[in-house]
Amino acid sequence: MVNAPLNGEVRQGETMWDNLTPADLDRARHELALERGAMLRRHAAELKELDARYDEVEQFNRLIEAFTERYLKTNTPTETQDESAPVLQVEQRISPNFGNPIRRLVGR
Repeated sequence: MVNAPLNGEVRQGETMWDNLTPADLDRARHELALERGAMLRRHAAELKELDARYDEVEQFNRLIEAFTERYLKTNTPTETQDESAPVLQVEQRISPNFGNPIRRLVGR
């Protein structure tokens, strides 16, 4: 099968590979350069988005550090307990029925 070259000139029995011209190669280079440019633009946009997300994480980290520094310092003295507050006493009592098997309670 005879393939037509990009410039349209075909001699009988030749394929397009026999008729490549410098213009054909220049056209291919130009198309590759366009594809490369588009890919670089997409890559730059993706990097910009990732950088913005990274900056958000870093800003969040700084806010956590500031919050911790201000409110959760362990070396600051704790507040003294108000002396007028009542002292709670907890007393635990175990039910006398606690030791009985559940079958007796159910009646089986």
